[in-house]
Amino acid sequence: MCSPEVVNFINTRMLFWACTTSKPEGYRVSQALRENTYPFLAMIMLKEQRMTVVGRLEGLLQPEDFVNQLTFIMDANATYLVSERLDREERNQTQVLRQQQDEAYLASLRADQEKERKRKEELEKRRKAEEDIRQQILAEERRQRSLQDEKERKSECLPPEPFSEHPDSVKIVFKLPNDTRVERRFLFTESLTVIYDFLFSLKETPEKFQIVANFPRRVLPCLPTEKEPNPPTLQQAGLSRCEVLFVQDLTDD
Repeated sequence: MCSPEVVNFINTRMLFWACTTSKPEGYRVSQALRENTYPFLAMIMLKEQRMTVVGRLEGLLQPEDFVNQLTFIMDANATYLVSERLDREERNQTQVLRQQQDEAYLASLRADQEKERKRKEELEKRRKAEEDIRQQILAEERRQRSLQDEKERKSECLPPEPFSEHPDSVKIVFKLPNDTRVERRFLFTESLTVIYDFLFSLKETPEKFQIVANFPRRVLPCLPTEKEPNPPTLQQAGLSRCEVLFVQDLTDD
């Protein structure tokens, strides 16, 4: 077995396993093979899809005889070896093909899942955008109803319009941002807040506005502030018995 010829033959042609029968593993193999003498060599190969003993060499042999007998056994079973190698290659190719198909399927599945995820994400984004728009519309409707309720409340709380013959009567013409004119009489003793509330109650008046007098040009302090909690009266504001006031739109400011 130590001959270079034998060592080279074994190393280049087969897988070699050796063990002594004094070891448990070697003893179990010995019981399975039932050798008659030692040294003993069995050649085992895959034959008809099972591991089969195709040759047995027992006793001492010369290196040349040893190699020749092994060669004879291998040549005698060459057909099976070729067949098994072809089968193994076919199985390997089938396994590779199946693996490639599985990988292609998984790649396609992942692509479909990603497409479905993006579709759901887009639907959710669209649904959220539509919901946001709907909420904005509802909020605007609520704001408009609240604004209309406030206009009606302001209108109901306005003092009655005085007669033209009243000694404290003031005639005011309001020019609105949409070029319309509105005329009404007030009392000198009434607060500028009354003028503001009257204009606020009108449908044509913008939501946010200020009232401007022209001569001299000034903004009338119609709403209470921290410094002036009580706005002045028409008389205190310097208005005459007949005035033209301008309503300036502040909605976009």
